Amino acid sequence: MRQLGGPPMLEPTSAQTATPLQYVADHRDIHIDGTARRTATDPHQAAKAVTAEITDRIAAVLDAYPGQPTVLLSGGVDSILVAATAVHLGKRPHAITVVTEGETDDETPARAAAQALNITHDVITLGPADVVRVAKQAVSALDTSELWEIAAAMPILAAQSAIQAHEAEQAGPVSILTGSGADAIFAGGRPVTSPVDSLDATIELDKLVRDEVGKNFVRDRLIPDFYERILGDKADKLIHVFQTERFWELGEQLAPPALFVPRDGDVCDKAALRIACEALLPADAAYLAWTRKSPIQRSSGLFAALADAARAAAAELPGAQTYTDPRTESFEAVATRLYLARLAGNV
Repeated sequence: MRQLGGPPMLEPTSAQTATPLQYVADHRDIHIDGTARRTATDPHQAAKAVTAEITDRIAAVLDAYPGQPTVLLSGGVDSILVAATAVHLGKRPHAITVVTEGETDDETPARAAAQALNITHDVITLGPADVVRVAKQAVSALDTSELWEIAAAMPILAAQSAIQAHEAEQAGPVSILTGSGADAIFAGGRPVTSPVDSLDATIELDKLVRDEVGKNFVRDRLIPDFYERILGDKADKLIHVFQTERFWELGEQLAPPALFVPRDGDVCDKAALRIACEALLPADAAYLAWTRKSPIQRSSGLFAALADAARAAAAELPGAQTYTDPRTESFEAVATRLYLARLAGNV
């Protein structure tokens, strides 16, 4: 069993940046075996490195965009850490959270975080009609019906009015900060299957992270100009705080024990980020750093809301309620109905 610690972590060598994001996999040979580089095992040591880097990154962004920033606050540790760091740097960001009716996975921790940090907060709640309206906007803007792309675009589209209202109140340029990208670098939501302190776990972690970064941190994706289509001339202001060369250099040094720790009888992911976040929150809100959540497409309730919209659409097809009701039958039946309707030219 390895002792926690390892050699001192290396400082990232790439230049700090205020750019919206960097396509790391376009500039680096991601698909190599980097197991030997993952020597940092102490989550507290790793948390100090994360704290130093995110502070430096957000400070660079705030120098370029001196207005009070907007934070897309999902209620998970990544966006809470972003908001807490901005507050630590003397800013009072405006938080925006997008959820669907009846969904609390994001709303409850997001409200608690905004209150703990004493920052203003808009919660935008989408009802069934709103979900359909914003989904249509996303389909039109992106020219695709791909589920994950549409569900990723919808919170940004829904937040646009609130983003513009906050920006109008600021004297200087305003950035829009998001924690998107942290899961890829720090293996969020993807626990290793081997014992955390084993070489097999390190091999598994390294491959997992490199696969995710290689797939997501590239310009040549399904929709290369995704953010430009969604935000237009504001796309350059949407700052993916973690998607940088420097965070990649930091993250590829972390071994599984720095990221996966036991907590409440289970294994908690992204420990280095959670410890860094915990240190920036008031003591009575420190628990928020350990909140677990699904990707925003699920935690916001958008997947469930879109599924309900699909049921409603299937129920309106000719003869749809003759034998069973698409609003209550299995999703297999609903999907089959919609496919047959497509063959018939009804959708």
